[in-house]
Amino acid sequence: MTIRVVTTAHKAGLAQYGQAWLDSRKHWPKGTEFYWYTEGYDLPYQPDELEMIEQAGAGNRDGWIERRELNELKEFADWKLRHANYIAPMWKFNVIAYSHKVFAMIEATRNYEGVAVWLDADCVTYRDVPEGLCESFVKDAYIAHYARPGRWTETGFWVVNCGHKVHREFMDFMADVYLRDRYKQLHHWTDCFVLDVAIKRFTTSGAMTAHSLSGEHDKAGHPMAVTEMGKYIDHRKGERKDAPRSPENKFHREYIRSQKKIAA
Repeated sequence: MTIRVVTTAHKAGLAQYGQAWLDSRKHWPKGTEFYWYTEGYDLPYQPDELEMIEQAGAGNRDGWIERRELNELKEFADWKLRHANYIAPMWKFNVIAYSHKVFAMIEATRNYEGVAVWLDADCVTYRDVPEGLCESFVKDAYIAHYARPGRWTETGFWVVNCGHKVHREFMDFMADVYLRDRYKQLHHWTDCFVLDVAIKRFTTSGAMTAHSLSGEHDKAGHPMAVTEMGKYIDHRKGERKDAPRSPENKFHREYIRSQKKIAA
């Protein structure tokens, strides 16, 4: 089963933190597919991609990035145009900005039957992700996510089995929440709340099951940093974007120390 890693970022995000995401593709298992959704700019070819271009015909496309432009998704672009004059009073209601993540994932998995991973562009994969790890998260569930009961899912990283019978309906439901402006019924208008309402709808009906990656850390503000995936990926969200690592991630701290010892 293949893995497809999906993300998006605006141009400023690419400049601030996105390059670290791009550079760390090398730590994903061989054969992983990468999809980057741009927002009105061209993503430069990376050094490894330029080598692939020079060696055209050799057959090596490992690490190649599929580039897609979000503004070329007609329904999404039309919906954004309808709300072009909307100004969010605070981050919780910045529906346009957060919707980019959802529509990128919807489009990237539309005709795909493997395992898809959403990975925020401010994530850094600093160690090799073990082969089969992400697939194991959805072995017995449709979706694996960082649930935080009483708050909302931390959506920097989540996994879906696109071969599950509910996949298309699940994604269509999330699109419908936006396109029919049903997000206005939610407490916050972020992608976190849209994902949570979809999970609740389909688990309650019995159409699917969800696996929480938070484990015993579901009350933590940054559960990814203190659980299994934190050993390989550091989600430098929020004020952590300009930091060398998330302060909560002891795994990353220990890894940096070990590399310094090796270098010495």
